[in-house]
Amino acid sequence: MHMKTFTKILISASCLISTIGAMAAPPKLMILPDKTWCMEKGYVTETQRNGKPVVREDYDKALIDKDFQNVSLAIKQIMAERGFPMVDALAQMEADDEDEMLDEAFEGAESGSAAATNAYDEILKRAKPDITLKLGWDGSAFGTTYNMNYRLEAVDSYSNKSVAPIAGSTGDMRRSVPLAAALKQTAKNNMDQFCVTLNDYFQDLQDNGREIRLDVRILDNGDGTTMNSEFGGKELGDIIYEWVSDNTVNHQFTQRAGRQRNMQRYDQVRIPMFDSAGKPQDAARWVNGLRQHLNSLGLKSENASSGIGAARIYIGEK
Repeated sequence: MHMKTFTKILISASCLISTIGAMAAPPKLMILPDKTWCMEKGYVTETQRNGKPVVREDYDKALIDKDFQNVSLAIKQIMAERGFPMVDALAQMEADDEDEMLDEAFEGAESGSAAATNAYDEILKRAKPDITLKLGWDGSAFGTTYNMNYRLEAVDSYSNKSVAPIAGSTGDMRRSVPLAAALKQTAKNNMDQFCVTLNDYFQDLQDNGREIRLDVRILDNGDGTTMNSEFGGKELGDIIYEWVSDNTVNHQFTQRAGRQRNMQRYDQVRIPMFDSAGKPQDAARWVNGLRQHLNSLGLKSENASSGIGAARIYIGEK
């Protein structure tokens, strides 16, 4: 083989390998029942918050529902055929149950109280899926046939924004046809474009960062610190703003409602998916950098982040 030809082949192969290496890995997915389906099945819990009723999904019951297990397995098979890694929500719940006693013992020994979370936040915090698939269906039966409508919505687990919703109908099916088989066949018709959308979205996350939100609050402990207090000739509010700007991808973030004396809030905060050491990071890991920066100014602060997409810092001692 001529040397020039051989060199061209090597260069082409190197470019191909580089291109493959640069391609986005598929997002990690987890399937959960949607709220509408849980409410229809009675798999919900009701609590009060500020005098108003709050209805949340009861995953302990929903995830062991036989129909949901069968249908979600069918969807998992479709996604696996297209190369998407899946997180088993039920297995994660069972692992969480084993950890619960240790968590409660640890929290009980702490002087402060952690930020309130719910079952959905806890599953996400431990499993850390990139995208959660919210699955539900409803329909009716007539004599020997039934007709089911299904819905599947991909939700960014960090920002809670909808990524790609799809819906479909089985049409009239004989009762001898299992529900999971009917929904799987119907879902296949929409899955190719759905998966393309997921990959495009995940590529954007890798290029432009994950989207989270950030709250910074000053505790009223009598020391007089406010966002207007100066450290090294700069107001605290400006110090925080500059840190957020310097540590977001392409300085992408939005400050909500301007600056208040005791609080700053930021939305659409795009953070790198990996830290400087190449380790995956969520909101809590990222905002630790801000906590360390504040501590270097002589300000005691606490990372009170809840969930994987909500960063929260308390400034001052409890």
